[in-house]
Amino acid sequence: MPTISAAASPALFPVASRTASVGSLSAMVGVLTLGAVPGLLDTGTLWVVLAGGLLIGLPHGAVDHLVPEWLLGRRLPWRHAAAGLLAYVALAAGFFGLLRVAPLPSALVFLAVSAAHFGAGDVEFHALRRGETPRYRLLAVAAFGLPTVALPIALHTEQVEPVLTALAPELGTLVTPGVRNVLLVATLSAAVITGWRTLSDGDARVALDLVVLVVVFAIIPPLAAFAVYFGCWHAARHVSRLLSLDPRNAHDLADDRLGPPLRRFARLAALPTAASLAVLAVLWWGAGGAQGLVSAHLGLLAALTMPHVAVVSWLDRTGRPARDLGRSEVRA
Repeated sequence: MPTISAAASPALFPVASRTASVGSLSAMVGVLTLGAVPGLLDTGTLWVVLAGGLLIGLPHGAVDHLVPEWLLGRRLPWRHAAAGLLAYVALAAGFFGLLRVAPLPSALVFLAVSAAHFGAGDVEFHALRRGETPRYRLLAVAAFGLPTVALPIALHTEQVEPVLTALAPELGTLVTPGVRNVLLVATLSAAVITGWRTLSDGDARVALDLVVLVVVFAIIPPLAAFAVYFGCWHAARHVSRLLSLDPRNAHDLADDRLGPPLRRFARLAALPTAASLAVLAVLWWGAGGAQGLVSAHLGLLAALTMPHVAVVSWLDRTGRPARDLGRSEVRA
């Protein structure tokens, strides 16, 4: 049976790209529709919606430990796998410690890294879909990443300030008028320039994504916007990359069969996701609900994202040269 080569692993199969694009856009249009109904997304339900979005998106990082093997095209010795796991845990623990010792700079780093991670996720998704990295990648990363972090701060101050101060009390300075204006101008400028450039390149899909992202995070209450974005946009697009990365999925995806790869991914992600859910359930119970969970353990949730960001960043850097050189092949 043919197997996909390591050089082909960065390619994004059309069925994965198409499904992730349609699904994520549909979810965002759906939340815009819900937001048009007065009182439907009120304060009492927002924390539950946020928790739901986090839970839906949780499995997208559950197979981080398999990414090196898929990308390199070979099974790693157990020593390397153990070292990777230790590094993963150490990075999370180290950042959690930094949040306790130096909350303001650590929280600012987390916000900046989050925006870069979210933006890079969309840029890499579209680059893999097109088969090339944009020449203006850094600007595109800002255009896709800033709406998720900067627009809620700039336009939804009252809802965002409690979340910021739960992460670090001094982060309240971000909601001052001067900072909010800078964030708003930077976000809109990056989005407009990137959208214009992508339209000039003939890729209207990227421009459409940018418009939807900006509108959702500008209009919808930030907790609901982030919940739908994280669970149905960011996670879905990352999973599409993972499905294409797993060499066992190559022939199913090449034949436009998405069911077997999704079931295979679900089996691989089941145990890590169940373990994460068990921990979150205990924290949820101890904190007294969704709002308490996010407020009391936001630093822990932030720390746990850092090693995932590191793995995805390594995936982006390692996969990009092979993609840009067009070295995608399937061998017998």
